[in-house]
Amino acid sequence: MLTTHNTTPQTSQSHQPYQTLKAMLALGRGPHAIKTIADHAKLDRETIRQELNAMVEAGLCTRSTAMPGHFELTVPVVGTDSMWLLHALPTVDPYIRDQLRTLHQATGHVVLMHGHTLLPPVRLALDHYSGTRTDFLEQLDSHPTAAGRLRQAPLGVDAPGLVIKAHLDRSSPATSELQRIRTAGFAISEAPLPGWSLLSVPVHASPQSLGLWELTGIGVAGALSLVVPTPDLDPHLHTLLNELDRIALYLAPSDSGSCHAPYVRHAA
Repeated sequence: MLTTHNTTPQTSQSHQPYQTLKAMLALGRGPHAIKTIADHAKLDRETIRQELNAMVEAGLCTRSTAMPGHFELTVPVVGTDSMWLLHALPTVDPYIRDQLRTLHQATGHVVLMHGHTLLPPVRLALDHYSGTRTDFLEQLDSHPTAAGRLRQAPLGVDAPGLVIKAHLDRSSPATSELQRIRTAGFAISEAPLPGWSLLSVPVHASPQSLGLWELTGIGVAGALSLVVPTPDLDPHLHTLLNELDRIALYLAPSDSGSCHAPYVRHAA
């Protein structure tokens, strides 16, 4: 026997997960606060919180460990798509992509551009260029956990984070390791991907370009890195550092000044 009843509340409820998903897709890559998602979805925060929890259980999104109260879509690494590594932040300029491509063409290696936040202190992948490095893309596909660490990690765990951290203190770095990195102008570490290394230099910026109007001098906006097969690093270190420094100068805002020195300082 056919019965009828009012299905409006159920229909509205069933559309909510799609509204939440649609909002997160519109916001783009990277962690987003519940309030931001709620504003875009035009739903109350409690509803958004419930739907996000359901999406986490379904594997559609994940809670950000570095940014409490934030959620981001879970996009598996498949095929040749490595764009999920990136965080969509409003400070990223399309001009960066051209410079990263130039650096890749000059070195043949994968290029990463990292920014950073201080609360919590993490470095975030803002852009990258891998060209036709299928070996790198295959490694990403095989090591999803390592790829997640390449995307986001606390400052101080690898070369891009260390080179940022070494230039954060405007007087003197807190440790001898950071002081050495600041003096040398670069950092080297193992990459999260087995058999690869990270070579990083700072990208400088004036405090004003970072919104720190009360400060003067040179600040740090992020890190520019090459992901290099470890056996290839030492034989070509001189050339790689010169190319990194050259592009880092182009990426620095025009009012930031320059504290990059020629390679003779690196070799000291």
